[in-house]
Amino acid sequence: MDWMVLLKVFVTLLALVGALAVILGLPGTFIAWLGLLIYALIGRFTVISAWILLGTFAGCLVVELADNLLSGFLVKRFGASKGSVLMAWLGGFGGAMLGGTVGGVGGFLGSALLGILGAFVGSYFAVYWWERQQHNRPRNEASRAAFGTVVGRLLGMFVKLGWIGWLVSLVW
Repeated sequence: MDWMVLLKVFVTLLALVGALAVILGLPGTFIAWLGLLIYALIGRFTVISAWILLGTFAGCLVVELADNLLSGFLVKRFGASKGSVLMAWLGGFGGAMLGGTVGGVGGFLGSALLGILGAFVGSYFAVYWWERQQHNRPRNEASRAAFGTVVGRLLGMFVKLGWIGWLVSLVW
């Protein structure tokens, strides 16, 4: 097997780690970009130039910023407070960790699926709790705010995952 194919597989695996990080609410686009950097360095910038690296890094910054702006816009649109963005992240991360741990009984697939589900459920309930406890919002307003933050996370996540997919396509 050609070593460049192995390198492409490594870059793809690194991108999958980046995609998992995105699902957990972390800036996984930069992890995927790191794979592109490694590929360019080992390939001596023959396939991926320094200009492409610079442009894709700037793209990672834009995508991460767009995710935050999109989440912030939807939080406001659905009536949530500013603290709900932080609570959505904390709840999502905690839910993903708990879901992944519980799902680990079912092996890798169970851990992955319950981790993803836990991220969204944790986000929802953290924002709901925050809005009810900290801002004394009625149930319907708190659940609307929680729904808005989850929708914002989902849309931002899809944008980031699309970007990661495009970064992988540059290698293959």
